Formats: sequence, C-alpha cells, structure tokens
Amino acid sequence: MPAAKKEAATGDSVDDSSKEDRRGNVGRMSGGEFARVRASLGKSQKELAELLGLSQKAVESYEQGWRNVPSHVERLLYFFLFKLNEDEIEAEEPCWTSRNCPDDLRSKCVAYVAKEGRFCWFFTGRLCVTAKAGEADGGCYTCDVFTKMRSKVDGGESRCR
Repeated sequence: MPAAKKEAATGDSVDDSSKEDRRGNVGRMSGGEFARVRASLGKSQKELAELLGLSQKAVESYEQGWRNVPSHVERLLYFFLFKLNEDEIEAEEPCWTSRNCPDDLRSKCVAYVAKEGRFCWFFTGRLCVTAKAGEADGGCYTCDVFTKMRSKVDGGESRCR
C-alpha cells in the first residue's frame, strides 16, 4: 500500500491537495479529505459508518478513493464538522451579506428563508441562486463563505472529540 494511502486509512497526515474526485469533478471531496474530516471528528471508520448509516466498507472505499464520496455524504460530514465547531465560525456574517445578494434573490434562497447564512452550502446543495459565472464548476465548496469557515476549523485543533 503506498504511504499516502496508508496515512489516509489511519487518519494521520493526509495529502488532500487534489480537490477533485476520481472522475475529475473539481471541488468534490477526495478520499484523503474524507479521511481527514473523519479524523477531525475523532471517529473510527466503524463509528463514522454507523453515524452516517453506511457500511464500514463504504467508508473505507471513500477513503481509499475506490468510490467517489456521494454529495449527500460529503455535505453531512462538513455539517458535522462545522456544527461541532460552531464557536469557531460564529462570527462569520451570513452568506447573503458577504455575497451582497440583492433582495429579489434573497426571497428565492432557501438559506435566507431558513436564516442559516453560515450553512447555505448545506441547504442549497451547490445550487446557490447568486453563483457567479465560473463558480458553477466548484459550486459551494469554492465559495468564499464555505472556504472561510473551512479554513477556520482546519487551521487548528477541532473541538469535535
């Protein structure tokens, strides 16, 4: 087993420099990223599988890159990571403010209606009504709202454990 794969399987230092899945979809969670988030949550493969309602083999397959991480699993992982570290991201302004969304679009936005401006990426599923040209490929995971929050919880020790 190559060193990078072995590290990903154990949850130790993971090279997740590639932000593409195995089919080349930009912005999607790689196997290394999946393993790193699992480790940040302080869960074993078995524990995470039970939490997400998956088989342990599915979790292993995602981490090894044998299968792409489904978008609903990806969103749940990030939701757990951010929710369990909410004090780290609490000061972030709502997405509709940081993206200067016009009032007419706000009424069409599920994140605005739900008043969940820090979790817009969770509700919209990569379909932000104010996405700018060029953002469609990476979707919500390349948006400043998401990347700012992710850098805050990635930067230090997570409080998930």
